[in-house]
Amino acid sequence: MSNDVENAESGMLEILTKPSKTLANWYFWLGSLGLFLAVLNLVDAIHPNYRVSWGGLLTFELTNDAFGDKDTAAAFVISDAVFMLLCGILVSLGVRTLSAEQGVGEWMKSMATSNWYNDLIEPENGGLSMIIGTWLALGSILFYFYWGITSTTWIDPGVYSWSIAMMASGLVLRMLATVEEESD
Repeated sequence: MSNDVENAESGMLEILTKPSKTLANWYFWLGSLGLFLAVLNLVDAIHPNYRVSWGGLLTFELTNDAFGDKDTAAAFVISDAVFMLLCGILVSLGVRTLSAEQGVGEWMKSMATSNWYNDLIEPENGGLSMIIGTWLALGSILFYFYWGITSTTWIDPGVYSWSIAMMASGLVLRMLATVEEESD
């Protein structure tokens, strides 16, 4: 009985530390977004009035307040370092997995030379579902960054809600387009 439990625990640990390519992509992009937001918080550009305490935000204010007044809150606290470390670990796990076959240089080159933009206009790549899904995914990123830059509020729950809904819809439509393709 204990072997089953030990195998299940080591299996979960292995899944988390040696992610699949899909999970590695999520690790890389979520970790990169976290590092980006952490840097914005450190340079007082995440919100016009507040400074974020990552420890408070991620524990739902169990440990401390999530938002402090920009004038009175500390510029750097230990939760900033912990959050940046966790995001850095996610990025490194993602990069390690994604670059395992060809190396980091080739992986970065493949990101720059990807032809994903063909999915914005070419119906033969997956039909209307692929086109709409790609536009929704791209639109969610553009909307989030446009709002963050113009309003200097990168932590707005309403913007997150719209961005996540658009991104999720886009990813689902893109996945449906590839499933339809495979079943034909």
